[in-house]
Order: sequence, then C-alpha cells, then structure tokens
Amino acid sequence: MKKRLALLIALFFGVSVGHSLAVTTREVVDRVQEQYESTSSLTADFTQESTNKMLGQTQITKGRVYFEKAGLMRWEYTASPKDTWVSDGKTLWFYQPEENQVIVQDVNPEDGRLFLAFLVGQGNLTQDFIVHRWDEEVDQTKYGYRIELTPRKPHAMMDRLILTIDKKTSYVRRAEFYDAYGNPTLILFKHIRVNKKLPRDLFTFVIPPGTEVIKNPGLSGSEAQGAGH
Repeated sequence: MKKRLALLIALFFGVSVGHSLAVTTREVVDRVQEQYESTSSLTADFTQESTNKMLGQTQITKGRVYFEKAGLMRWEYTASPKDTWVSDGKTLWFYQPEENQVIVQDVNPEDGRLFLAFLVGQGNLTQDFIVHRWDEEVDQTKYGYRIELTPRKPHAMMDRLILTIDKKTSYVRRAEFYDAYGNPTLILFKHIRVNKKLPRDLFTFVIPPGTEVIKNPGLSGSEAQGAGH
C-alpha cells in the first residue's frame, strides 16, 4: 500500500511539474512585449540571409543595428554591399556607396525594416499581428521559443513572420520573414545590448559630397527593398 501511495504521489507531482513547465504562446508574447516596452535603446550585431527563389540566389551579409525609441534606427552593413539605412523617425536615408547614391524618403510604415519597431517599444505585437497557437503550448527549438505571426494588414514585404525568443531574456534572437512571393529573409541577432546611451548623430545621415541624391517621398517599402537588401 505504501509503495502504491508513493507511486501515486510521484505521478501526481510529476504531472503537476510537467504542467507548470508548459508555457503558452500568449505568455511568451506578453513577456516579449513587456521586455521591449521597457527598452529605450538596443544595439546588436546581425547576420542576414536573403533568398530570391525565382533567381535561385541567396545573399548573406552582416552588420550592426541600432534602435532607439521614437522610431530611430540605423542598419550598418559591414559586408559587401556595405549599405546603410538610417531613420530619424521622419526621414529615411538609404545609402549605397557602391552605387554612389542615396535615396531619401519620408518614413513609410510599409518598409520591411520597420516591422522590428517593437524592439524599442514602438508598435504592439498583438495589435499589429495575428499570433498563431495563442492559447496553446508554445513551440520550442534549441534556439528558444518559436512564435509565428501574420500581419493584420496586407504587407508586400512580409506575408509571415517567425520570431525565436531567448528563453532567459525574452529578447528576439532570430527573425524570419517571408514576402508575398515566399522569399525568406532570416536575421540572426547576437551581442545584444540594451538601454545604453547612443550618440544622437547615429540617427542622422550626412550625405557625402558628390553622392547622387534621389528624393522620392512616395517610394514604397517593397521598392526600397528591391533597391538593395
């Protein structure tokens, strides 16, 4: 009888512990949103892999990204092509040194890079996206929690977004998104640093002398993406 009771107790606590360890997608999303809303700035190294299925081409590049609240961002590519994207929240500069040109445009919410605005508290995951498996146990990989999202509004640059969340910090480690044609772009983040004071001049762009300037306030995010990465 004692052995049977001990077995029942072990089974009971085994099941209880197992259930306590289960994490739902809702819980993970809430943690991520809370973490980034309390983040004033973020810096990270990144590796980006972009594939064009029609052409059968994959481009791998890397660099460093800076975010700050109020829509400020800077993407510096350190591998060829060494392009730079800069936004002060109102104007977006896309500098292509190999082409000796810079595209200047008003910030467009449809730009593919701006979907990461929630990284510094801009936007809201549940308001901007449909979250799959909302009340179900979240998928897990060796990289962390895996959540899949679909934009609530049609987006040429992004038909589907998959985020991998660090289990300990609740920061995004991998962002994988697919455009309307099924072409994937994978961005891996490492050496993430948050809430550090960043120089203000990071988020303005001084056009080098002799650079061709293309001013196009109506340029869409998909067209801008086609011009570079």
